[in-house]
Amino acid sequence: MSEENRQDNNLPVIREPEQLVPLELPEVHQRFYDKLRAKIEAFIKDKGVNDTATNYILLAPDLFVLLARLLLDKRVGVQSKAIAGVAVAYFITPIDFIPEALVGGVGLLDDVVLAVYALRRILVDVDEKIVREHWNGKEDLLGVITKVVKSADDLVGKKIVKKLEETLFRKK
Repeated sequence: MSEENRQDNNLPVIREPEQLVPLELPEVHQRFYDKLRAKIEAFIKDKGVNDTATNYILLAPDLFVLLARLLLDKRVGVQSKAIAGVAVAYFITPIDFIPEALVGGVGLLDDVVLAVYALRRILVDVDEKIVREHWNGKEDLLGVITKVVKSADDLVGKKIVKKLEETLFRKK
């Protein structure tokens, strides 16, 4: 049956599977990832952070890498890249709602929450397979997103969650 006849009969058109192209993380992002991971591990070891906070804080480098990779992927649309860019910039800038310079690794909790909210928005427009392709974390990505969203108020407080949403989605 020709493609034209299939479309006329409302039958699905079978397409060849797309070849996924693995992306290398640019050196500048890899260096940031390595530095961030080392700082987090040193902070946790030095300060004896509780296991719950540790599990969330250790998501930061994996979320950063995921967002950086999405920025570079040609299959990701401009709007989603802009959202990923805001989240990556938030990780990098020293000025945020819970500054790492003042509170150490615990200051990454707001970065993690913002990153997850950004990913929720990105997943509206970008195929989940593309996003999962860039995920290096050990846990399931959608499970991580759900867990962080459910815990966001407890992790950083309702006021900060609201400010993060406003930052990301420009709500006034």
